[in-house]
Amino acid sequence: MRRDDPAARAVVDEQAARWVARRDAGLTASEERELRHWRDADPARAAALERYERAWSELARPRTAGQEAALRAELARQRRTRWAKVGVPVCLLLLTGGGAAWLQRSPEVRGQRWAELWPAARTTILTSDRRELPDGSLVESRPGAVVEVDYSSQLRRVTLRKGEAHFRVAPDAARPFVVAAGGVEVKAVGTEFSVQLTGSLVEVLVTEGRVAVATAGRETQGLSGALVDAGNRLALNPAVATRPRIEPVSSRLVEERLAWRSPRVEFTAVPLSEVVEVLNRYQPVPFELGDPSLAEVRLSGLFRADDAEVITGLLRTGFDITAEPRAGRLVLRRVH
Repeated sequence: MRRDDPAARAVVDEQAARWVARRDAGLTASEERELRHWRDADPARAAALERYERAWSELARPRTAGQEAALRAELARQRRTRWAKVGVPVCLLLLTGGGAAWLQRSPEVRGQRWAELWPAARTTILTSDRRELPDGSLVESRPGAVVEVDYSSQLRRVTLRKGEAHFRVAPDAARPFVVAAGGVEVKAVGTEFSVQLTGSLVEVLVTEGRVAVATAGRETQGLSGALVDAGNRLALNPAVATRPRIEPVSSRLVEERLAWRSPRVEFTAVPLSEVVEVLNRYQPVPFELGDPSLAEVRLSGLFRADDAEVITGLLRTGFDITAEPRAGRLVLRRVH
């Protein structure tokens, strides 16, 4: 890539942003190889990927701390400054509670249309893997997770090999329900909880009822039989002989941590008319285009399909498009 070509830089930026968001959603082994091949082919790609990964981790803090409005204002200011300087598409990456969005405009770029620099429009709907187990319990697996089920007449056992899964356990006092992950066992009778395995660290988040957490196969002081109630999480590394950390979590944090369970949709250069059609499958209050000229505005990003607040906020920040409630609909119009 030529370092003095702003159009090419914009394309690399958007590709890097999309890879960061896709990786958060979970990549297969082949997709990991594809990412490495893309990154290693050009130092500019590696630099852009590192930049967006840093933004991904840092932008979570203002949103959690209630500074999202200030963040949006700053990004809007940067957007106006960059457009004024180079007059090319600008990509904005925002954390959206389980996804990200990067917004693009489509002006002329040195005699070329944006469509000539970017692949054909594409929409991909991402959902968690939801399975009903033989006893009626439900397990939802985050993309990339590996879950194995082994039921017997005495025990309902599930092993999480990697990633994260959420469990809704059907009551059965005669057959305990046990989730094993990284040397840790989580036991429940009738409850809801998630288990995440990251390296050797196991995190348990309880959303309903109570679970007992212990290290598997041995009685270690401080690590055996910890009880975790709803509204709390436990983080435990069985390789380190320390007491497990149990801490309360707010309902908002629970929602953010489990946002991956909600359907997400990935758009690549998709016209807003089609974006609205897809999103309306998940919205209790549907969107409507109030201005026909908005139909061809192009949008790229990874969104929670049911989060109207984030979507309308991003449209306003990236495109000066507002959503006006009217007759049970959200009418999209340009800000004048």
